[in-house]
Amino acid sequence: MIDFSLTEEQKALQETARKFALNEIRPIAAQLDRLHDPEKSVPLDLVKKGMQLGFGTVLVPEQYGGFGGTLIDCALVTEELAYGDTGAADIFWVTMSLSRLINMGANEEQKERWLKAMCEDETGTFVLGGAMTEPSGGSEIFYPFADPKFGVKTTAKKDGDHYVINGQKNFITNAGISKLYLVLARTDRSAPNLGGCSIFVIPEGTPGLSFGKPEEKMGHRLSVVREVILEDVRIHQDNLLGQEGEGFKILLQCYEGNGVACGSSAVGLARAAYDAALQYSQERSIWGQPIFQYDSVAGKLVDMRMKIEASRALIWKMAWAAENSDLSRGLSKLGSIAKVFPTSFVREITIQAMEILGGYGYMQEFPIEKYVRDSMLFPIYDGTNDLLKKFIGWRLPEVPSTVI
Repeated sequence: MIDFSLTEEQKALQETARKFALNEIRPIAAQLDRLHDPEKSVPLDLVKKGMQLGFGTVLVPEQYGGFGGTLIDCALVTEELAYGDTGAADIFWVTMSLSRLINMGANEEQKERWLKAMCEDETGTFVLGGAMTEPSGGSEIFYPFADPKFGVKTTAKKDGDHYVINGQKNFITNAGISKLYLVLARTDRSAPNLGGCSIFVIPEGTPGLSFGKPEEKMGHRLSVVREVILEDVRIHQDNLLGQEGEGFKILLQCYEGNGVACGSSAVGLARAAYDAALQYSQERSIWGQPIFQYDSVAGKLVDMRMKIEASRALIWKMAWAAENSDLSRGLSKLGSIAKVFPTSFVREITIQAMEILGGYGYMQEFPIEKYVRDSMLFPIYDGTNDLLKKFIGWRLPEVPSTVI
């Protein structure tokens, strides 16, 4: 029987995230968004509060000190945080997703070392960064064919019981503020890209690890994005996640978790835009009645609400499929639709909200112009929608469209 009700524990988690978004994030988001220095836009004190509340460790199993949550829990928290601000939400959902990658790819000793350290940290500074994409283009790293000349350029060469890593990573969220970096590097230059890469966990402060200046972005300005530079970074083989050559195997096993988180962030932003437009439409009167009474305005709001509800329902189903792959009839193989579907709509939802507010929607005095800017990133980051559709299309024949 289908049941969309939440457990009492989930309701409490959702309410904690909602209060944090409304009471801590919303009051400072607009002001930080307008700062011209991107380094000053990152609310480190806010991050500490959120990490101390456990938002970063929602997906860490209880045995290591985490919440022990599911991807549904991740979706609940991310949507509420993004309702406050999508940039702030990025810091937390990236950390959640990468903790899941560690949990699924690491051996027991590594989990004890890294996941416990996350949960036992009392400073609220143990966020994670995933250094995967490169200056040649984010999509380049996913090169799926046999020619080894293409794909990941960052190299990791074995030297005794260590690896020496060299390369550059671009557009890395949480770069410069993370305790650990999960770095995708080529360990076999003669093998095809998908079979020749490995993931290494590199602690902050490791010699040779440095960062570019913070990028000044159109939106999501409360998150920090930098280039990660690796110059003869020497790391012990114990910091290899899984086995050599299994980098993409681990990454793709976890990718639906990224989709759930990124999609939920889009829903949180869409919901914020919808709520602002709905409230304005009930307060703004033209020709003697609230504009909500006009079919053209109400129709836009109905469209917005339907897309939000459909997106959330899809995300929750894909979150369930990811953790019940034996029951999902292969649906978990299409996990990226949890990212593609909501992020395909969030731009038009925020633009519809701007249209409802008219001239006020274009002004910084109202929040909608910021929501529009924030929405522009969603189809681009964490795998462009065009690329993800290509990968989804390859797998469609494997997955029946029957009702689960």
